[in-house]
Amino acid sequence: MKNTKEMQAILTAIYCINQTGNKDEDIRKLCEYVYQRCFNANHRMILLCTIGKSKEEIMPEVMQLLEQDTQYKKYLKENNK
Repeated sequence: MKNTKEMQAILTAIYCINQTGNKDEDIRKLCEYVYQRCFNANHRMILLCTIGKSKEEIMPEVMQLLEQDTQYKKYLKENNK
């Protein structure tokens, strides 16, 4: 797998988006497992940052994270998405 350094930012984005609106328990459990087992990190700090926020409120922060730590914005431009 290439660009594994981007995985934590991508999973953080997925976790944050999932915490808004209709929460998918399978996504939540899987992300929490990855934080604990693969990154040795605490997901609770991320959870605290999402409490009471809607998807519209969280997306600017998520996009900023992705822009800083991934090539996601470049991917969107290249693929006109």
